[in-house]
Amino acid sequence: MIEVKMPRLGVTMQNGTVSTWLVEEGDEVNKGDYLFELETEKSTLEIEAQASGVLRKIIVPEDQEVPVNTVIAIMTETATDDLDLSIYENAVDTNEAKEQPNNKNPETNSTSTQPNTIRRGSISPRARKLAKELGVAIESITGTGKDGLITEDDVRNAGGSNHAIPIKEKIALNHVKKAMSENMSKSWTTTPQFTQMVSVNMKNVLRVKKEWSDVSLNDIFVKVVGNIAKENSIVNSKLEGQEIVIYDEVNVSVAVNSQYGLVVPVVKNTETKSVSDISKEINQLAKKAETNQLTLDDYANGTITVSNLGSLGIEMGTPIINIPQSTIVFVGSIVKKPIVTDDDKIVVAPMMTLSICYDHRFIDGVTGAKFTNDLKRALENLESNDLM
Repeated sequence: MIEVKMPRLGVTMQNGTVSTWLVEEGDEVNKGDYLFELETEKSTLEIEAQASGVLRKIIVPEDQEVPVNTVIAIMTETATDDLDLSIYENAVDTNEAKEQPNNKNPETNSTSTQPNTIRRGSISPRARKLAKELGVAIESITGTGKDGLITEDDVRNAGGSNHAIPIKEKIALNHVKKAMSENMSKSWTTTPQFTQMVSVNMKNVLRVKKEWSDVSLNDIFVKVVGNIAKENSIVNSKLEGQEIVIYDEVNVSVAVNSQYGLVVPVVKNTETKSVSDISKEINQLAKKAETNQLTLDDYANGTITVSNLGSLGIEMGTPIINIPQSTIVFVGSIVKKPIVTDDDKIVVAPMMTLSICYDHRFIDGVTGAKFTNDLKRALENLESNDLM
């Protein structure tokens, strides 16, 4: 027998979910064929078969989260090879007894040869979770799905009378929003942080951008942040125990919006790349984000974050650090405003607000102010060769 196990995709991964089985029991599979889609906290990836054979048994159904290295399916070299599933079925039965302590139907304890999805099919995992959230007793619900399966809609319909305020809909968090929820909650509760705001005259930036017709303002921000973070290495860091870890390369995490939610892939070594190279890389990452094809490597090893909502008309914000990083730069929109020059004249200038948030455990206000002001000066005095 060939055991198919839940893979570990990165040292921090503890659990995974089979979002979709791409083959059915009895199908022949060649090594390298896609077996299933794996949903982690950061992405959905297609997992290849590590050996050729026949998929004889799916042990872990879709949408069930299990620890890494859990056996999720069994293959054999041929369809006629002997197959002993007793040890796996016993494990599944034990898990079900824990999950469904109140559903003691004698029929489910029989030695039926029906697929696991039917034996477990009184209620789908997502519907069970929803029933718990709504406080709806599973025993009171009549399933309308296949073989009497209780669906999420069945749970919502049964729980509708429990709410005084009508609910339009409930949207389950996808893997992107789950990761964001967990990361931001951890950042906010574990890391004291402060934000500095400064106004920047963008006249020079807008002039230089005309010389680089193939790049966006965001590409320029990423490049300039990379340059200045290299000079102020304390912000290109993280706190690890009682030590400050300062990185030798500046890898900028760039906030990118997609139909799946806001993701933060990484442009590596920005201090050594031209703004044109950075622009091409960001465009490639944005395309991968829109098609849900970002890999774990695309997210890995970020050292500082740039979040730009200026194109959406947001003038300023109070960002939250993308832990374990120590600094995030929030870029606002450019707005024409009257300013007073050094010779006391009032002129109209394109002004932008930078909001920079720091890890206050080891970056104090004076240290943060140096990076904040250096970044302001770099933008206000920008020249084309600074982007090479």
